[in-house]
Amino acid sequence: NTTNESAPPAVNKRLCASILLGDGFHNFADGFFIAAAFRSCSVGVAISIMLVTLFHEIAQELADFIVLTRFGGLTVRKALAFNFLSGLTVCLGGIVFLAANPSDTATGVILAMAGGVYINIAACETAPRMEAAMKGRGDRALMLFSIILGTIPLGLILLDHKHC
Repeated sequence: NTTNESAPPAVNKRLCASILLGDGFHNFADGFFIAAAFRSCSVGVAISIMLVTLFHEIAQELADFIVLTRFGGLTVRKALAFNFLSGLTVCLGGIVFLAANPSDTATGVILAMAGGVYINIAACETAPRMEAAMKGRGDRALMLFSIILGTIPLGLILLDHKHC
């Protein structure tokens, strides 16, 4: 038994800091988006924005955890703690937004930016990964069907849409 075998792996501080800072700013912006929706939209629209953000965050936080533990060298406990602290910035973003009491125009711009963020995620993150995994026409048909299926709830929400 050598000392190298029992020594914990070195922590990649730069990688961990970039992941956690980037995630913190990302969550802060999500807090802005959610607060803007609750301030200006119907409860149903606000809850749907919150749920979309939650579903997207589950995958994002899991990916951050994997990077922090596998490549960043953090222990599971430290990765969970730092990821949790980074996640709390969503609350800070919501508090800052509500305390700032922005105008309706500024709120509209923030909600438009939120929509753009989710379109960007779909176009730049999700679609290329799906494309790379496709092996034939059946996979492409399944992707098209999945996209259509995913837009149906959006269309149903818009049937009774009133501007925020």
